[in-house]
Amino acid sequence: MTSHKDVFNADGMLQTIADDIWGQRCLAYHVQPHLSAETQASLAQVQETIAGCWPVPLFMAPPEALHVTLYPFVQVKHRFDKEAYWSSIFEPCRALVEGICRGHPPLELRFSRLKVTDTAIIAIADDESGLIDEMRGAIVEVIPPPPGQRPIFYDLIHTTLARYRTPDMIPDEIVAAVEAIPVSVTAPVERLKIIRETVFPCQGLDEIHSFPLA
Repeated sequence: MTSHKDVFNADGMLQTIADDIWGQRCLAYHVQPHLSAETQASLAQVQETIAGCWPVPLFMAPPEALHVTLYPFVQVKHRFDKEAYWSSIFEPCRALVEGICRGHPPLELRFSRLKVTDTAIIAIADDESGLIDEMRGAIVEVIPPPPGQRPIFYDLIHTTLARYRTPDMIPDEIVAAVEAIPVSVTAPVERLKIIRETVFPCQGLDEIHSFPLA
């Protein structure tokens, strides 16, 4: 995610980038925490507040599609033989996530602030348990990236609450107002899961494997 501070123009306006694949069929594989319906409903309330502040219509996923991608084994926009690659890494991925989850107690993700970027509006969370950082590091170390790609190094845990329908110039004061919206959502996580995403963003998916935290 790009910080909005890096994409303001000289007039103090944020140039947003319209999402060109919203609602389209896709293929991707991710590991995610399972979010409860209560957590998704709380995040949806934040979406409503964002929509009331933003000057133009936004793409907003329904509550049941709100999610946190801990690591994308196969990304939506990459172009290669995804099924062949996934078949080659599925068992190592399953074993890695299972091993990290084994014996680890349930965790909490604490969403505490919003961040506006040129591509999306996201809610940022903290994981005090350290499990997510451990898992991301292990994936980068153990799982070979797709052909021609490099491993992904994350510095945030987030859920995407809105994407842009159209490219627009948004004043700094609007961005500041959105980022000032109070957020306090605690998400209990009792299991992780590997999913196959079929409609972007996670509006169509299949759960492939579940990993309890206990």
